[in-house]
Amino acid sequence: MWSIRSLRRIASIAAVFAIGFLFSFSDRTLAEPLSKEPSIIKGVGEEVLAAASVERVRTRKRYDYSRFSNGLRWVPRPRGAALRRATALGLGTYESAKRLLRTPPDKKVLDACRGEEPKTLLWPVVGGKWGRGFGYTRKYRKQLRHNGVDIGAPQGNPVRAAADGIVAYSDNGLRGLGNVVLVIHRNGWSTLYAHNLRNTVQAGWLVKRGERIALVGSTGIARGPHLHFEFRSNGRLADPARFFVGYRSKEINGPIVEL
Repeated sequence: MWSIRSLRRIASIAAVFAIGFLFSFSDRTLAEPLSKEPSIIKGVGEEVLAAASVERVRTRKRYDYSRFSNGLRWVPRPRGAALRRATALGLGTYESAKRLLRTPPDKKVLDACRGEEPKTLLWPVVGGKWGRGFGYTRKYRKQLRHNGVDIGAPQGNPVRAAADGIVAYSDNGLRGLGNVVLVIHRNGWSTLYAHNLRNTVQAGWLVKRGERIALVGSTGIARGPHLHFEFRSNGRLADPARFFVGYRSKEINGPIVEL
C-alpha cells in the first residue's frame, strides 16, 4: 500500500509536469500563426469555426522568355465604318479574340464576312520561307505543341490575308504574340497572323484575299523576324499546310533565321 507521504509526492510531481506542459502549449499557440486550414474549436456545448485560413501561395518557376520579347505596340486607331461594324458584332476586344480562338464564330459574324467561302489559303508572306511546321516540332521544350507554322522573311515584308474575311482583332493583347491580326472567314475558318512589326488593318475591316494586313516583324516572344500563322476550322486548331497555294516551292524552303 502507498503511504500518504508517497501519494502526496507523486501528486506534486504530476502537478509540476502538468503546469509546465500548459505553459509550453500556451507559448507555442501564441507564437504560431493561424492554422492554414479551417479547424473546429469545441467549447462548452457549442462549436466555433476558427478564423479564415491563410492561403498558401505556390510559386512555380517559369521559363524566362523576356530576352526574346521585342517590339512595341503598333496598330491602327479604330475609327469609321470598321469601328461601327466591330462594335455591332462584338469584335475587337481581348475577350472576343480569346473566345474566337476556342469556339466557332457567331452566325452574325460569318454573315458579315465578305467574299465566297474559301477552299484554299493564299501563302501569306511574299518571299516567305518555311521555318517551323505545325505540331510537336519545337527545338526546345519538345513536349509542347506548336500551334501554327512559322514563315521566315525579312522585317517589313508584307503580310497578306490568306482569304476574304473580316478582321476580328488587331492589337497586341494576346500574350507572347506581339502585334497580331485575327481574320474570320465565311466558312467558319479563322487565320491568325502574329509577331507583326505593324498591323495595317483594324477590327471590323473587310479584307480581300491577298490584301496587305501587316508587316513582318519580331514583336512578342520571337527570336527573329517571321510570321507565326495559325489556322482554325470552327474554333479547332489544324495544320494549314495542305491548304496553302501560291508563292511556295522547293527553291524557297528553309528558314531565313533560326526560329
